[in-house]
Amino acid sequence: MVNVSLEEDVLGLDEVVVTALGVSSEKKKHAYAVQDVSGDQITAAGNNNTMSALSGKVAGLQVITASGAPGASVYLELRGATSITGDNQPLFVVDGVPIDNSYNLSGTPDQGSNNLLQSVDNSNRAVDINPDDIAAITVLKGPAATALYGIRAAHGAIIITSKKGGSAGSGRGIHATYSSNLTWETVNKTPDLQNQFVKGSTGAIRNYESSSSGSWGPSINDANGTLQLYWDPEQTTDFNQYGQLVQTTSPDTFGHSLIPFTPYDNVDQFFRTGHTFENNISLSGGGDNGGFRISFGSLRQDGIVPLADFNRYTAKLAGETRISSKFSIAGSVTYINSGGTRTQTGSNLSGLMLDLLRTPISFDNSNGKDDPIDPSAYIFADGTQRNYRGGVGYDNPYWTINQNPFQDDVNRVYGFGEVNYSPWSWLRITERLGNDFYSDRRTQQFAINSRAYTAGQIFLQDYFYRHVNNDIFATATKDFSDMFTSSLTLGSNLYSRTTEQNYVQGDNLTVPDFYNISNAANVLSRNYVENYRTMAVYGSLDLGIANQLYLTLTGRNEQSSTLPESDNAFFYPSASASWVFTEPLGLSNSKILPYGKIRASWAQVGSDAPTYALQNYYAQTTAADGWTSGISFPFPDRDGTSTTAYSTSATLGNPNLKPEQVTSWEVGVDLRFLNNRIGLDVTYYDSKSTDQIVPAPIAGSTGFQQQYLNTGSIENKGWEVALNLTPVKTKDWRWDIGLNWSKNKSEVLSLANGVDVLFLGGFEGSAIYAVVGEQYGSIYGGRWLRDGDGNILIDDAGYPVQDDQVGVIGDINPDWIAGLNTTVSWKGISVYALLDIRQGGDIWNGTKGALTFFGRSDLTSNRGDSTIFQGYNYTTDADGNIVTEAPNATYALLDQSWYQGLGSGFNGPAEQFVEDGSYIKLKELSITYSINPKALSKTPIYGLDISFIGRNLWLNTDYTGVDPETSLTGANNSQGMDYFNMPGTRSYGVSLKLTL
Repeated sequence: MVNVSLEEDVLGLDEVVVTALGVSSEKKKHAYAVQDVSGDQITAAGNNNTMSALSGKVAGLQVITASGAPGASVYLELRGATSITGDNQPLFVVDGVPIDNSYNLSGTPDQGSNNLLQSVDNSNRAVDINPDDIAAITVLKGPAATALYGIRAAHGAIIITSKKGGSAGSGRGIHATYSSNLTWETVNKTPDLQNQFVKGSTGAIRNYESSSSGSWGPSINDANGTLQLYWDPEQTTDFNQYGQLVQTTSPDTFGHSLIPFTPYDNVDQFFRTGHTFENNISLSGGGDNGGFRISFGSLRQDGIVPLADFNRYTAKLAGETRISSKFSIAGSVTYINSGGTRTQTGSNLSGLMLDLLRTPISFDNSNGKDDPIDPSAYIFADGTQRNYRGGVGYDNPYWTINQNPFQDDVNRVYGFGEVNYSPWSWLRITERLGNDFYSDRRTQQFAINSRAYTAGQIFLQDYFYRHVNNDIFATATKDFSDMFTSSLTLGSNLYSRTTEQNYVQGDNLTVPDFYNISNAANVLSRNYVENYRTMAVYGSLDLGIANQLYLTLTGRNEQSSTLPESDNAFFYPSASASWVFTEPLGLSNSKILPYGKIRASWAQVGSDAPTYALQNYYAQTTAADGWTSGISFPFPDRDGTSTTAYSTSATLGNPNLKPEQVTSWEVGVDLRFLNNRIGLDVTYYDSKSTDQIVPAPIAGSTGFQQQYLNTGSIENKGWEVALNLTPVKTKDWRWDIGLNWSKNKSEVLSLANGVDVLFLGGFEGSAIYAVVGEQYGSIYGGRWLRDGDGNILIDDAGYPVQDDQVGVIGDINPDWIAGLNTTVSWKGISVYALLDIRQGGDIWNGTKGALTFFGRSDLTSNRGDSTIFQGYNYTTDADGNIVTEAPNATYALLDQSWYQGLGSGFNGPAEQFVEDGSYIKLKELSITYSINPKALSKTPIYGLDISFIGRNLWLNTDYTGVDPETSLTGANNSQGMDYFNMPGTRSYGVSLKLTL
């Protein structure tokens, strides 16, 4: 008789996670920071965007969702920015094959990144990944973890493993899983607005036909609290159904009945409750020699903005089979159709929030209509526009959603095929061919009488993307004894990418409501094609000694088509080592400290040059001002003749460019206590980027404005902590707590010779810069004049003085970020919650600055009051030096002149509208009831889960704008700007998962 007992692997050290090249590796062998997230964690609260679902779950990963709009872009950054001007987002890899996560702009390509400030917020392409297809995600953070991927993973990597076929524990061969989520979305935060003063100026009413833009009219009530505003139905106007607004405290003197004024709440009236309906179904099965999985997914999302939506349909087929003892094959193919109707944003005369928030409380954008498509809200019979500025100014929000729609339609296919051959038990040869292709077709219409394009405009924009990735590598594994193990991998990679953009713009439409290029009097067309290719050879050597010492050496030699042909190869090495110190101390069976590991790693990776940066090129001439779309050739002269003009590019080619280089090292410790009831992982890292490719200014006499140079340096240092606790673990009860915390400092050490600041994105008056000696991503703009001690200087009239020089006024980087999750389960009931925390990180609240000028900000509610500005009075000596005197004690009047002058965001320093963006969010919540499988044993149902789910249900912040997790420029380096951004949302709903 043999007695057999099974013990639970409570430490989980033999668990494997997928790392570089899609190769699985045991956790205990890792000598660098790796964090994995299960597929169940991604979908726990009904998340339909894989990128935003990572928020708060990974130490060192900053996730910023641009807004609550359907299909909004998401910016991800691991351990800070390592490239000054390049893309700093991590590489996405699905089943060992890189896929594209580009953020492609809309609008004329002539404007370049200026389009970030207007048009719509597009999705970056990882939105196409269906979270329901994900089995697990491994986040590779530092260069040592990603060195084998080379230049494409210089900023980290998100490794996604898809669900595979198999009986999945049901023991019934083929089985089916169905899941469904239904959620409702509402606005979670809007800017604070005053609701007391009406349209007008200097305290006087301006009638509805007036083009006056401000809410500087009289108050609803006089100083005694008596109503003094009425509508006069005898003074009819097409702009308001109740007549003109009049000011009086004696309405009887009019001789006819007046209608008491009540303020309109245009913001609350406009937004609606959105809803999302997501369904996924899969069939899978298999046996000893392989398996398959077929899945279909449908996502239909109607946003908080009427007529805005985002839809995604996915179909995926994956399978693997062992043909013989030596041969096996695997592969998958995924098809996605995604897109919808987008919302106009930002600095855009059709921008939805721009008009919605500026509209005075005396004007009803909806004209009393509940149906958002009712044309009487926004258009008159003659086709002119109804808005609060008498038809000029900005588009009525209802005009925008009906007359200026933007629609996109993406069709995408990605997948891979893989062949594995094992001629001997110790050798495995793998050939993996992957592909990613998509077309992104966009259409934008601007109706005649739209404020940005009064003669009408239409543009058609097509993006075509294709890359092919091929890896062939061999892995030899040899255990020389129980004390010495080894593994050697050698391989090569070929990567080829082609992108094409076709843009056709038609201006001056002849026939209203006919949106065809043939209806345009003037047509502008652009065609851009970009080809890119790399090839590499690489290797990795893994050694293990006595089940406690582990060493990994990697190297990758890569060639890039963007570098000089004679010098286009570069080598990236890495070395990492770890020591499980509890083994020689005989603690592996200890109840107190059964596992402890010390690890260290060093690596070099980098990024190659931008495409076509080696030579000089001609480009069609364009001129922009940083605020508007500018002028592009060809454009017609007064006789209607169009002229095409070309000029040399403003950037001088540099045939001597070499790749950027990132040198990084990290040390860490991984500890498990009390049979893994407590787990602690701490990492410190230091990463320095050199040979940064920076567009440096050069003398105008050369005929150029700038040239890409290998100059500049940036350094990142930081800490990451991951703590896991299980305070309660009994037969029926379990309580798990997970905490991750990280802190990163990203300092710009140098730029080009003689250059101390470098523009990253934003407006001319307030923008995000790289500034030498400051953290990467400084808010740069106008500021108050200060003395040597930092005190604001006050003039003789009691008002602060603006500095003639711009400077650093904020830092977009958080002091630290953290995520705290907890799960409490009792029998079949489970409660899960996730807090997402950001401490620090400034935001330029340009919305508040503009609304102050227009008298709509809550900041202007105290108009007419006087205040003493904090600061010091001063004089200047004979040499012009500032001499600080006594603290200011002079009262200054807060009136329209102040708030439209230095107290506004248009004419005053941007410094006063930089705010702390700290927040705490209840990011996710789910309450799940799982029916006991025993109760289902006599039914065809294997499992049934019913959940209440919620996201962003609670927000705590001092930021006075929209949800501080926001971005004007989407998935771009220039974060930290809020200029009439779309608000965020909270969602709540129900979820059902059924397994047969």
